[in-house]
Amino acid sequence: MPRTVWLALSYNVPINPSKARVYVWRKLKEIGAEYFKQGVALLPNTAQSMQQFSALAQKIRQLGGEASIVELRFTDPNDEAQMTARFKKQVDDEYTELLSDCANVLLMLKRPEQPLTAQETERIRQMVKRYRKTRSRDFFKAAEAKEIETGINEIIDGVKGVASDLGKQLRKMMDV
Repeated sequence: MPRTVWLALSYNVPINPSKARVYVWRKLKEIGAEYFKQGVALLPNTAQSMQQFSALAQKIRQLGGEASIVELRFTDPNDEAQMTARFKKQVDDEYTELLSDCANVLLMLKRPEQPLTAQETERIRQMVKRYRKTRSRDFFKAAEAKEIETGINEIIDGVKGVASDLGKQLRKMMDV
């Protein structure tokens, strides 16, 4: 297994107001970071990760806290494998849900002569947004991503006849 170089964001945020700590926690969750230790979050070292951690470190400092970003390498391959597994688990759970949603939408599109409702259309849009967000946090390239992308492309092709405008919107959303 190839070894990963990690970025670690070490931070300390004032206890009060608590909204600063909540903001940092939510932002770390949004970008898919995993905690190494309390106050130390990790991401695989990519340009996007560096950009996200840098922006968050700047925000932490604006909130009156301290933040540092360092590169980290695990010396024990088992420790690294455990951390990698945590990152994979994050996206695996989301991909499982997305695969189910894709299958349900494809069944819905096969209904004879029933156009999509506004609610169903919005559900499809939200599914594609969730896929893009999950894919942005899929640092270790799960196999399910390709299967979901294939399903979404089938959905796009299926809705073209029903709502060509929605198909164009979804296709645009798929382009990262």
